[in-house]
Amino acid sequence: MTKVKQFLCGTAVASLVAGTGAAAVGTQLGLSAVTAEWMLAAEHVLLLGTDGTNLDKILEYAYNDDSGFKMLMDRGITAATTIAGHMTMSTPSWSTILTGVWDDKHGVVSNVYRPEPYTTWPSVFNLLEYNKPEIETTVISGRGLFTEIASTGGYPADNIIGITGGSTSAEMDALVTQETISRILATTNNPNIDTFMFSYQSQVDHAGHSYGGGSDEYRDAVINVGANWKEILEAVAQAEAATGDKWTIIAVTDHGHQQNPDLFGFSLGHGFQSPNETSSFVMLSLAGNEAQAGGQSLSYQTIDITPTILQAFGIPMRSDFDGVPMQTDPDILNGIVFPADLKQALTDAINSYGYPDIGTDIMLSIRALAGGAGYFLENYALPPILNFLQSIVDQDIFLISGLAEGTQWALKTVGAATADVLTDIGRVVAYFTGAGVIPPNDAPLPLPGAAEFTGSLEALLADHAVSTPDLGGADVPSFLDVDALLS
Repeated sequence: MTKVKQFLCGTAVASLVAGTGAAAVGTQLGLSAVTAEWMLAAEHVLLLGTDGTNLDKILEYAYNDDSGFKMLMDRGITAATTIAGHMTMSTPSWSTILTGVWDDKHGVVSNVYRPEPYTTWPSVFNLLEYNKPEIETTVISGRGLFTEIASTGGYPADNIIGITGGSTSAEMDALVTQETISRILATTNNPNIDTFMFSYQSQVDHAGHSYGGGSDEYRDAVINVGANWKEILEAVAQAEAATGDKWTIIAVTDHGHQQNPDLFGFSLGHGFQSPNETSSFVMLSLAGNEAQAGGQSLSYQTIDITPTILQAFGIPMRSDFDGVPMQTDPDILNGIVFPADLKQALTDAINSYGYPDIGTDIMLSIRALAGGAGYFLENYALPPILNFLQSIVDQDIFLISGLAEGTQWALKTVGAATADVLTDIGRVVAYFTGAGVIPPNDAPLPLPGAAEFTGSLEALLADHAVSTPDLGGADVPSFLDVDALLS
């Protein structure tokens, strides 16, 4: 197998370095000139995702030696970023991260999953598998969104691992962590295979929705994710020591959170344009680039993550990406600084962000309300009523329970239909407020078997499998519903 070390060599590396202005940046920052060495070292890329995690809470509660957040900041470059001017819902924001384009292109405006945006704007999984199917691609998540995205298109991820064990989001995240560690350590058995992994943690977002971003529960969730990431980073260090290979590690959140629940004790959490909701962060530890450890970027954005991953494996950029590779773009390299107090510098950056202009704020508020109405009805408004009716059904009260069961059926039927209509209306409103209005410049990826596809279909099919995690005999129900995933 041709490894990245061998692929990025000679003239190719020289032209990449010469075209970035990297040497000038290194001199400006008082560092030795950035060389091609780190560009030759990236054989494994790990993307760590944590949902709805405010960087200011990380700095307050998890900026210590027990936290993977701090370990990653010490190892790489950190940016306090904002997605102001773009949707702060989870699925639109993660779609931006995993496609490299904003919502005015991919058009995702709610948490209702649809496959079409990811065939028009292929995900990082599709782009890796189409261009270099020899890369072992893995997604590990307790949330179906990511197993769906990784399955969509003609070039799905090799290992799609849905974690369903655990009675709480914290327990599920712990299972995700153990499976991620297992997969990282397994690379030591196959050191010649390049790998990309995406590992997702959900508990911070759940705490924010239930209790608010300023709650003790939110604090505890941030600390828990930091502890989980510490274990993962220790596994990476173990794998690096065993093989001599270097890992590029990227960490990101999709959005922030409102700080307090509303008067009814419930918080929508996010979706609008307050600075707490548009808060995000990006951390990058580039394989072999220890010279920039502990730095701060003034330029990283969440749209840069997919281009950065492709660049690490020597894969050409799409012409219509909104993002750029963080390791080679000259403007981004010029935005790397080394503050005397990183924590304070990041805090100052967070405090500098505000609302978008009033017109954008109103437009995105309308889009969020319209786009999220169907999802809210189906997932938040109806379930409490249906659960109450179910409690009456379970009591088996003469006539009353039967009436409750009939009402429950009617609400489910009408509610589902209404949610679908609201979702369709939301997409129309979103389009007229600017979502999904920009078509791609690049042609769609040809499907396997098409005339344009030059790879081996048999090899591709044999190389992709939906997997369930090996938890070493742990007595937990953590098996993936393969039939549901493939349906």
